[in-house]
Amino acid sequence: MDFWREIFMALSRNKLRTFLTGFAISWGIFILIVLLAAGNGIMNGISDEFSDQSRNVYSLYSGETSIPFKGHGTNRTIWFNDKDIRFLETEAQHVDQVSPYINSSGFATFGDKSQNVSLAGVRPIYRAISHIDLIEGRFLDELDEQNSEKVIVIDENTQERLFGEDVSPIGQFVIVNSIAYKVVGVTESSMRSEGGEAYVPFSTLKKITRQDRYWMLKFTTKGLETKEDNEAYTEYLRTQLARLHEFDPNDRSAVYVMSNMEQYLQTMKILNTLQLFIWIIGFAMLASGIVGVSNIMRITVKERTNEIGIRKALGAKSRSILASIVTESMLITAIFGYIGMWLGMVVAEVSGSILEKVQEGNTISLNIVPSIDIRIVMMATALLIVCGVLAGFFPARNAVKIKPIEAMNYR
Repeated sequence: MDFWREIFMALSRNKLRTFLTGFAISWGIFILIVLLAAGNGIMNGISDEFSDQSRNVYSLYSGETSIPFKGHGTNRTIWFNDKDIRFLETEAQHVDQVSPYINSSGFATFGDKSQNVSLAGVRPIYRAISHIDLIEGRFLDELDEQNSEKVIVIDENTQERLFGEDVSPIGQFVIVNSIAYKVVGVTESSMRSEGGEAYVPFSTLKKITRQDRYWMLKFTTKGLETKEDNEAYTEYLRTQLARLHEFDPNDRSAVYVMSNMEQYLQTMKILNTLQLFIWIIGFAMLASGIVGVSNIMRITVKERTNEIGIRKALGAKSRSILASIVTESMLITAIFGYIGMWLGMVVAEVSGSILEKVQEGNTISLNIVPSIDIRIVMMATALLIVCGVLAGFFPARNAVKIKPIEAMNYR
């Protein structure tokens, strides 16, 4: 009891100094946790956007030639066709599944209600490629594609416009450009305009519209994991497409090749640098708190040098004196470090809940919700306490080495 009473008396004698020192420690751990939570939220949001299903996606877009080649002039539009699809499905390396894309527009009608829609002809893999979230029913399947079924997946904007809230659209028939389609699913809308979007089997829309050229092809790959692999594969694709369509392989505007994996790796490199910067800032804040503790303990020990000399003259052991000063330092660090840790976690949790509610109504948003790994928090707090102990230990050790007569005469 005497040991702890002595410590609390020493702390209470300098309340303002103790509070300011503790505040620096709390602020440091608080900022570290908030920064880490924000960084983790950004990392998680980006990782969700580049999920395992879509990191391995390549997109080909038609363009116009800018370099004359084999008698062909410039400004020639390169359209994709069935030959490109067959190449990807049977000859191209690393290709897994292919989804060509054709589109049309028109009015979808149900009864006396109508809605302007953008109609896309796609294959089932397109859902995973483009992160299409279902609300009700199902998406297109392989049987729909093989049999050219007249089925349609509408978005929630179209559902609300045509069916309202009381009627389920699943199993109902809507008319688009004089063709009746059976509704099999409803997706979240990605369009901010009043128009709607809908998906039908690629084979169905191709027969109806008789389109034989496409401005976009998407496909998934396998076996490409590194940036170097993807860069080499991009050049391989460009060379093969140049052969099929007779344009200069160095003509970058003839065909645009985009790799989700390359974008993902570049983005993660930036985010890892950001996270490193966050750790540096966070530890700088912690270091400032630890330096504050060290300076305060040095001042405290200096002020108590006479007291240490008297205690040693009365028979107190150096070990007990050292233990009281180190415990005082550890107590300040532990209590205020815990307060900062608790406040940081509360702020991260509350801000996460607020962001979740804000993002619920957004059709296009990253799932950026602050999160914190409790193990990292505990390790950072434990490190702070250890540093606080060391901050008190070294000045105390130097003080107890002084002879009692010198300590009592110390000014």
